[in-house]
Amino acid sequence: MILAKIVGNVTSAVCHPGIEGVRLLLCEVLDDAGNATGKIIGAADWLGAGEGSKVLITADGDAAQLHVEDPNTPLRNAVFGIVDHVEGVKS
Repeated sequence: MILAKIVGNVTSAVCHPGIEGVRLLLCEVLDDAGNATGKIIGAADWLGAGEGSKVLITADGDAAQLHVEDPNTPLRNAVFGIVDHVEGVKS
């Protein structure tokens, strides 16, 4: 599980058939204190997270592949929660 903040989105004119129509986001990984680390990762999103939102990301590629029903889809990271509040971590 990765805590991250949405910093942008990805658009592409050509993509793998398994990710056509999948919304792809750019996410900055946050550390345990909620601070930005500078590390940017991409993640698929079916929940509708917006720029600036804090999210939980799974790096389990099987979960993303199951969602699109294609075991050959080149997806690894997927948003599985939009965070309202994190207790014990600076927001």
